[in-house]
Formats: sequence, structure tokens, C-alpha cells
Amino acid sequence: MLCLYGQAPGRVNIIGEHVDYNDGFIMPFAIDKTTKVHIRESRGEKYIISSSGFEEKAFQPVEIKKSGDWTDYVKGAIFFLTREFNMNIPPVELHIESTVPLGAGLSSSAAIEVATLMAINGYMGLEMEEERIYRLAQQIENDFVGVKCGIMDQFISVMGKAGKAVFLDTMTMEHQYVDLKLESSGFFIIDSNVKHALGDGEYNKRREECESALKKLNKSSFREISIDELEENKKHLTPEEYKRSLHVLTENERVLACRQALEKGWESKAGEILLQSHESLRDHYEVSCGEIDYLVEAFIKMEKVNGARIMGGGFGGSLIVLADKTLCREDLEGVAAEYKERYKVDFELYSVTPSEGAVFVE
Repeated sequence: MLCLYGQAPGRVNIIGEHVDYNDGFIMPFAIDKTTKVHIRESRGEKYIISSSGFEEKAFQPVEIKKSGDWTDYVKGAIFFLTREFNMNIPPVELHIESTVPLGAGLSSSAAIEVATLMAINGYMGLEMEEERIYRLAQQIENDFVGVKCGIMDQFISVMGKAGKAVFLDTMTMEHQYVDLKLESSGFFIIDSNVKHALGDGEYNKRREECESALKKLNKSSFREISIDELEENKKHLTPEEYKRSLHVLTENERVLACRQALEKGWESKAGEILLQSHESLRDHYEVSCGEIDYLVEAFIKMEKVNGARIMGGGFGGSLIVLADKTLCREDLEGVAAEYKERYKVDFELYSVTPSEGAVFVE
């Protein structure tokens, strides 16, 4: 086994959904599920990328180009460091191991991007600063992989801290660590195991609708608009533009309220805010789906559950649930059976703990 590696965690976002590309507030934390990228000198003159269960890929330094599979997250790091930053990275072997579930909305892509950068950074002694690493990881996702994501996933994968969430203002990039005073509750992820094909196109469409709304309102940011001003100018917007804008503005308010609730230990209140966020994502941003709505409605009826909402890009994926720490699969057997009968698929339950961000290990 290779002894040098970069390690980066996945993430969950407590609240602040679809606002990281709208100058909004978000409150994610890094989780105790990580990706490791082991690195060593190559056996030959090619870069070699490998991972258990996947075919090994080898390519010449001059052949770095997008291939449309998971290796793009690794290739993108080499591409930008060599082409954009003029760094001479000799051929290396990169072996990937991960405990971040794929497709569960826990940001496995950011974890591999950041872990790869951490591996190369440490191996070559580049001494890149934290901000450079998370911004370069976002550039890999945006400009090499081709997904126009915001900064949240890569930022928290680098900047996470054990036992804390991070309150981030995505307009100024100022951040504070938030103590989660939860005596009896913890955070859980429910992976619905559904992902509707319209998701990627609709995600980009939501971004376009927000940009169009700002243009019609003659504003450069939603931070320049109050809810009252939005209502006064509703007639200038399409129904979709109005609803998207309303979600952004009210979600920012919910993030502030949820931060206070978590810092005060108001577990029930925090749960109520999560549910309000889901309702807005369902009705105003329109990124939920029948399977997710069913699960949210089923869970919030349970005595152990404080609140739940859809998390991530939408149209399937995962829920984040604030519930009693003793919540386990046995508590969910009735919901699981009904879910399987309705949708012909099982869901997965994960407990997640706020954890440290990326590191390089020698």
C-alpha cells in the first residue's frame, strides 16, 4: 500500500440550499466519511489512476483530457496544476480509496478533488494555502468536469473542523465555526437511492432563472433585495423567477435562525426550520420529488425526529434529518417497507458526525 496520501471528507449541509451560487449563507460540516488518494512515483512514464473495483487508467503527461468518468476529478487536478499553474508534476501513481457513499449527495466528487490536490501538494512540497486548494478544486469541477457548482462542497472539505459546523457567507467568503449544542439529537442522512434524470438540466435552469430575476430587478446580488422589495416588484418577474427569488431570500433568513437555534441547543426549533426549508425547496425552488416528499412526511411524524429536508441538488438524492441520537434502522422498518412497496427501492441510513477537513499524511 502507498504510504503517502491526501485525505478529504465528504460533507453535509445543515441548511442553506441552492444559495451558495446566489451570494447566500450556508451552514455545512465535514463528515466522518473520507476519500484517500495515495501517491507515489510512477512505475513508468505515465500517470496511473486506480481504485478497487474500477479499471486502472494510464496516460501520458501530454494526454490529459476529459474522459467523462470518475477519473476526471483526478485528471482535472493534474491538468490545472500543470497547464494553468505551470507546475512540473512528474508521472505518479494515484490510488483512490473512499468511504464516502457515491451518489448520496455527500459530495464524493469534492472529496476526491480535494484529496488529490492534497496528495500532490504534500508529495511535491508545493505549500499551497487552504484557499488556493478549495478554489482550485471548484475550478476542476466547473471547468474540467463541467458541473457549475458553487463553492460550498470544496470549501468545507478543506475547512471542516471536528465537532463544529461552518457558517459561511458565500458573498464575502467570511466564515465562523459554529458549536452544535445538541444534547439528545444528532444528524442523519437518508439516501433515497433515487435520482431523476432531469436533475442536471433543471439545476442549471434554476441558476439561469435566478440570474434572469436579478437582471430584471436591476440588482447584482440577492443581498441587495429585501422580501418586501421582491413583493413590490413581483409583477416584473415570471412566476418561476419570483418563486426562485423568494426561496433564496427566505432561505438566508432560515440559515440565520437555524444557527441561533443550534448554538442555543434548541433542537426542536432547529428541526422546524429544516422542515420549512424543505417546504420552500419543494414549493418555491421546485427541486424535490415524490419519493423525497414521501420520506420527509413520514419521518416528521415520528417521535424521535425533530425535522428533515431534502439536501443537495435535488430531484432525488438524500435527506438530512435531525433526530434523537438513538435513531436506528429498526425505527424505520415500517417506513422502509411502505417506501419499498411504493417506489420499488430501499433507502439507506447514515449517521454523520462533524469532522476535520483535508490533511496530508506521510
